[in-house]
Amino acid sequence: MNTTASANAANSADWAAFRRRFYTVAAIVAALLALFFLLGFGPGGAMCKAGAAGGAAPCAPVSPAAAPAATAATVVATAPVVAAAPVAASPAKAVLYFDTGKADLPADGEKSLADVVAALKANAAAKVQLSGFHDTSGSQALNEELALNRARAVRSALEAAGIARDRVVMAKPAVTTGSGDAREARRVEATVQ
Repeated sequence: MNTTASANAANSADWAAFRRRFYTVAAIVAALLALFFLLGFGPGGAMCKAGAAGGAAPCAPVSPAAAPAATAATVVATAPVVAAAPVAASPAKAVLYFDTGKADLPADGEKSLADVVAALKANAAAKVQLSGFHDTSGSQALNEELALNRARAVRSALEAAGIARDRVVMAKPAVTTGSGDAREARRVEATVQ
């Protein structure tokens, strides 16, 4: 009776050890496969599309039943290295922060606008929208006038950089609300459209 109990205990311990090893290996393989697909090497991924654009055969979807018995480490190691496809650039944007009660262009204003100016010069049909912001303290009319004057200062800087006035769209001054950084209420955003 004692030998049967010890045999059952040994089998139970062996089974528990096997399950731990099995689930550990399964977790590692799953993590490697997830990494494989996140990096764009799976069917329809960025690396697959980039390979097809470069003249290589396009990646075909593979059904799990038809997939060869290989580990994720083998698949990652044998996957071709292809340059990533270019990603569409987001529109150029600049944020300029002004001193309290001032509408003079900040000292780093021209540097902050460099990407916007480059985007406008690269695309003759593009326009830039200027949005001036102000807070809720003080006179509403004075705050709106200050925000508008700040946007005008940015427009003048764009004109000095060679951007025609008709490519600059002036948005209505906007109020910044909330308890964030006070500097956020003293900004002008320039966004290429």
